[in-house]
Amino acid sequence: MYYILRDHFSGTFTFRIATTKRLIPLADFLHYAWSEDVEEEKFIWGMPDFIFIPQMITSEDLLSGLNTLNVKSLNPPSGFASGIRVIRDIEDNLCFFMGETVDYSLEGINKLRFKVYKYLINSSHRDNKFSKWQASLPSQDHPRTVPAYSDFINLFPAGDSKDSGHVPVNQAPKDKDTQQEKQNLKKKKATQDYPPFSEEKLSQAQELIYDAWEEPDRQKCLALARKALCISPYCTDAYNLLAEKSKSLEERQKLYAQGVKTGRIALGDSFFKKQASHFWGYLETRPFMRALAGLSECLWKNELPQKAIENYKELLRLNPNDNQGIRYILINCLLAEEMDKEAEKLLSVYRESSCFMLYSEALLSFRRVKHGEADKFLKEALLSNPHVPPYLLELKHLPWSLPAYYSHGSMEEAIIYAADACAVWKNTPGALAWLAERI
Repeated sequence: MYYILRDHFSGTFTFRIATTKRLIPLADFLHYAWSEDVEEEKFIWGMPDFIFIPQMITSEDLLSGLNTLNVKSLNPPSGFASGIRVIRDIEDNLCFFMGETVDYSLEGINKLRFKVYKYLINSSHRDNKFSKWQASLPSQDHPRTVPAYSDFINLFPAGDSKDSGHVPVNQAPKDKDTQQEKQNLKKKKATQDYPPFSEEKLSQAQELIYDAWEEPDRQKCLALARKALCISPYCTDAYNLLAEKSKSLEERQKLYAQGVKTGRIALGDSFFKKQASHFWGYLETRPFMRALAGLSECLWKNELPQKAIENYKELLRLNPNDNQGIRYILINCLLAEEMDKEAEKLLSVYRESSCFMLYSEALLSFRRVKHGEADKFLKEALLSNPHVPPYLLELKHLPWSLPAYYSHGSMEEAIIYAADACAVWKNTPGALAWLAERI
């Protein structure tokens, strides 16, 4: 169900989404719509002189409250007759943005409304009257500021919604009742967050994830992941899969973080202590390792480098053999943060002939003005993979999507290295000029 308040002149609007089982009292919605809440990104505020209210949701209690606020109401037969033609545009935009996310809960869909606002109200390809509407307000403060919530809501007596199935108004609960309700919800949430762990249910959920990985249809894949979480909320790979399918960096980070949390609970603290040095050798640890790697990548992209580096180090501590190739990512993170001593230590632990470490060692030596060593490592790096320099020097453009696999010395390996290392080379003064001269 859509709750929409729209201004006729400018077309600016605000909306909320509810279900028939979780309705929003109309008085609550009107207060939300009219109040200038700094925490909400809205494009309409302040009480109007007139408001159209469709007849099907009109009640005496609602009209009485509006009359007390000096807001005159007009009652057309339907919402469409009153100008709410924006519903189709809202739905089209929601469907589009839902293609980028995996959270189809009521709360998740409500979060998308800010993107809808930006597209429909701030759109540059249509006649945008919002700025004109805003500039036409008589003063900096809206002339008809909405009262505080408790004062506002008390103007609307509790309505009887048994006949219509709608809840037009709702009396605000007493403070004592509210506090008790909050405590009950808190207790309920605490028990829901940590349900009893069952290896059998986790195994059933993991089997669904194996099927989901092979499912080409995105919606069916997501449905399998959600079903797996219904069976066992400790199924870390379900969170991993949902995160991989999401195009929202914020959502991916939350899903990976939840996967790390549940994975750690499922494995138990004692397991981490006993199996720390050969973690990857146990199949049940791998979902957790994937989640922590995914979370680290999101933290890095969200400009939280130190947290990302700590997590990458933790992955190497748990699995020094590094089956995930974390060292190749971490070395560039350390160089980017100018943690050269840490980078040198990592390179000394993982001495190998891969282009990831050889090019990094050449760059580190160049930074330390050890040109003899830098030339030596660069020669070894070029022998390891000669395809890297054209990408670092931007003679070739990196593809939109990175290769899923690579082999030693291949073009795919060069692309994957350059994608992580380009910024590090570019931000090291003189490094690219030295590279160009040497090749």
